[in-house]
Amino acid sequence: MPEEGLVYINPTGGRPHVRLWVAKIAAFVSFAAAATVLTFWFVFRVEVNPNEILVLVNKTGRTLPTDIGNEIGDQVVLFPDLVNTLSTRTGLSAERVRDTFKGIRYEVLPEGRYFFNPYSYKRIKKSATVIGQTEVGVLVRRYGKPLPFPKTVATEANERGPVAEVLRPGRYNVNPFAYRVQKFPAAQIPEGHVGVVTLLSGPESKSKNTYTVEPGEKGVQRETLPPGLEYYNPYLRHLEVVDLRSHKYDLLNDDTIHFPSNDSFTITIEGTIEWAIRPDHVAEVAVAYGDQIDILEKIIIPNARSVSRIQGSKLRARDFIGGKTRTAFQEKFLTELKRECWSQGIDVKAALVRDIQVPTEIASLIGMREQADQEIERSTNQMEEARAEARLVEQRELQDRNKLLGDARRDVVTLETKAEQRKAVAITKAYQDAEVAKLNLEAAEKLAAAVRSRGEAEAKVILFEYQAKAEPLQRAVGAFGDGTTYAQQFFLQRVAPSIQSILSNTEGPFADIFRQFQTFTPAVTKGGDR
Repeated sequence: MPEEGLVYINPTGGRPHVRLWVAKIAAFVSFAAAATVLTFWFVFRVEVNPNEILVLVNKTGRTLPTDIGNEIGDQVVLFPDLVNTLSTRTGLSAERVRDTFKGIRYEVLPEGRYFFNPYSYKRIKKSATVIGQTEVGVLVRRYGKPLPFPKTVATEANERGPVAEVLRPGRYNVNPFAYRVQKFPAAQIPEGHVGVVTLLSGPESKSKNTYTVEPGEKGVQRETLPPGLEYYNPYLRHLEVVDLRSHKYDLLNDDTIHFPSNDSFTITIEGTIEWAIRPDHVAEVAVAYGDQIDILEKIIIPNARSVSRIQGSKLRARDFIGGKTRTAFQEKFLTELKRECWSQGIDVKAALVRDIQVPTEIASLIGMREQADQEIERSTNQMEEARAEARLVEQRELQDRNKLLGDARRDVVTLETKAEQRKAVAITKAYQDAEVAKLNLEAAEKLAAAVRSRGEAEAKVILFEYQAKAEPLQRAVGAFGDGTTYAQQFFLQRVAPSIQSILSNTEGPFADIFRQFQTFTPAVTKGGDR
């Protein structure tokens, strides 16, 4: 019998119901694990495809406080300023506030795989915002406080309405519950055109009664936009493209100009005016006058009629037929029209009067008179040409005579110049020869003096040499008394070293040589001593 309190395990197999429970628990755990995995995969999993975003909506949690709800109205987006306000009031972190309060989350998730509990979150997939190359996107904020008057764009983070910044071409992950994206075509400013910008929102201009304002102020901007593709916010700026190229306007048909001349005849002119807007006054012209048709009706045509009437009333009807007065009228018409339009921002480049019509009843008379005047003028011109030809012949003859006189004078001057040159050369050579002869004479005199000095010096040298040789000889001769004795002594000194033997025979010629030296006459020195 087993002891009380002990469980006996049968080694042969155990209790069947225990093994059953273990198997059931294992099966339950496996089922729970499989159910959990399947639940996460098929229920919690959210696949966000490329070019899609995921927006989360907190379905559970705390509701917004009443005062904040009344302030922001029907907004349910947990935007950053609202999250910061709730974080300051509740003491929770910003992330905790996003998880605690009900509403649409401001942040979106890009493409990828996510797992969120569908009970706690509503998961909404939306397409990403794509702005084309020739488009511009404007964000219209759906949350925040309404815009105060007269603002047209939201410049604060908690204001509702169009945002000042624009979306350029590209892809953006924009929360469609927080913003509504409006797409507009980008403004294309062609070459030869500029863009005039009008700010629809901003501080009021400090300068009143002006067509343009300073940069950043509400109104028409003085600076214009260059040619190109411009991405602008139509809620913030209005853009008007203005043509700066030259335009031609023909004064024809109903636009011909009629005015009375000085003698009360009606004159009709037709012409062409070429004009363009001054680049430095584009904004002022666009605001003050309008488009191209407005400029024609308000500036070009009125000024053309005014100038032609003022200048035409100073001339008679016959003056409009003559070529000179007609040309003068056209030049004056261009000058005055250019001056008047320039002050209004328009550059008149050319004003051509193509046709001037005078009344038919006087046209023939004036034409005949003009023809007679032209004949008189032609005759006068022919006479002037004849006079001019005569003067030209006279001038040619005078030129030929002057040329001959000039050649003769030039030859005389040349001969005189050559003679003077030869004379000057001869005199110069004579002076040179005289100076050379003088220099040669001086050189010969100096050479003779040098030769004489050298001869005297050489003679003195020879004299001094002989004196130097004679003084020792004189002293030697004086020592022996006379020259003969010194000569004998000198001879014996020279001969003695050469004598090897002496012959005994004292007779003969050779002995006579030595015999004469045997008798010495002692020299008598001065003072009586020998």
